[in-house]
Amino acid sequence: MSRVLFCVVPERGHVNPCMGPALALKAMGHAVAFHAPGDIRHQVRRAGEFECFGPVESPRPADWRRGAEFAKQVRDPSWLREWVRSLLIDGVPAEIDRIRESIGRWRPDIVVIDPLLYAAAIAADAEGLPWVAMSNSLNPVLPPSLNSDLLATVRWLAPSRDALFAAHGMSPTFRGCDVISPWLTIAFTTEALAADAPPDVALVGPSLPATLRGDEPDFSWERLDPALPLVYMSLGSQIYYQPQMFSKVIEATRDLPVQLVLSMADLLDTNELPTLGPHMHAVRYAPQLAMLDRASLFITHGGANSVMEALSFGVPMIISPLCNDQFHQVHFVERAGVGRRLDLEHASRDDIADAITGLMTSEQVKANVARVAKSYRRPGSTEAAQLISELAAGNRRATAS
Repeated sequence: MSRVLFCVVPERGHVNPCMGPALALKAMGHAVAFHAPGDIRHQVRRAGEFECFGPVESPRPADWRRGAEFAKQVRDPSWLREWVRSLLIDGVPAEIDRIRESIGRWRPDIVVIDPLLYAAAIAADAEGLPWVAMSNSLNPVLPPSLNSDLLATVRWLAPSRDALFAAHGMSPTFRGCDVISPWLTIAFTTEALAADAPPDVALVGPSLPATLRGDEPDFSWERLDPALPLVYMSLGSQIYYQPQMFSKVIEATRDLPVQLVLSMADLLDTNELPTLGPHMHAVRYAPQLAMLDRASLFITHGGANSVMEALSFGVPMIISPLCNDQFHQVHFVERAGVGRRLDLEHASRDDIADAITGLMTSEQVKANVARVAKSYRRPGSTEAAQLISELAAGNRRATAS
């Protein structure tokens, strides 16, 4: 059996899709550990008792990338561009040494990297190890014709990024923000959503854990009315502080024959929201997979994992993208006819109510969602783990779909 080291960005949206493949690899008998440039020990140990390397604390306080101020800053294009640069480029040199230290301690046969963690690709290459780019986004399958503010930022960063890798004797391919591995690149989607995907990417289906993934909070399910369709709203774990958006959805659903669950982190502690109706429930953090299993509609910012999870459970989406690759997810969702984009900041109460009713009653949307959801029944976590296992054993050299 092999030893596998996962190198991940320490955010839920990046850690969560690793849990399914990590648990599948463990079930196959492989030894699995994690490295992150921030503290993820609680989740990975709760999920699978995995050993975890890297700093106990992030270089900056863990809460600086969330809350009201952060939600405000990401609306500033110049600030956002510099933030992307800081994430992708600025911290790489120091992180290379930390990852090489973790590799020395764990002695893996193979490294599985978040494709945004460039230091992991460089460190693995320096140690002579094969590395898998396992994406938490749809970056690996972006069509060449697609454009966005994020892709414009990537083009702006390209000279610095290329120089960074060249300094370490590497000249890899990139798609969007993601570095593409010459060994194996995995995307958690299917042809039903990502039509005409590049041939150098393995599409394996969704990454869902066979057991708990380590971040599930409790929820009082008895509060829900089984007779009412459930509308679930979450804007992710970083840019959730959007009181205007939550308030509009509350008012838009007040007179609809639905029940509403809102996952809103520390926005729950403020007085910025209207009074909830009798069939409305606000929580700090919802067990999203279990919630989507019961939901009839998902209102989301369009994070890649949220979209993947909704499609896995056959739930149509209203997407109000806020920044970065969320606009890419909208492209795929609208092209597949499994949801629609709606700017909740500027939409009226009636606009939102009409969108909710329209998506929940449209037979065409139901058929489209059923088609994509059927393709998402693939055991993506197991398929990813099998590909990683084969590469670790020396049975696979290059990517294929």
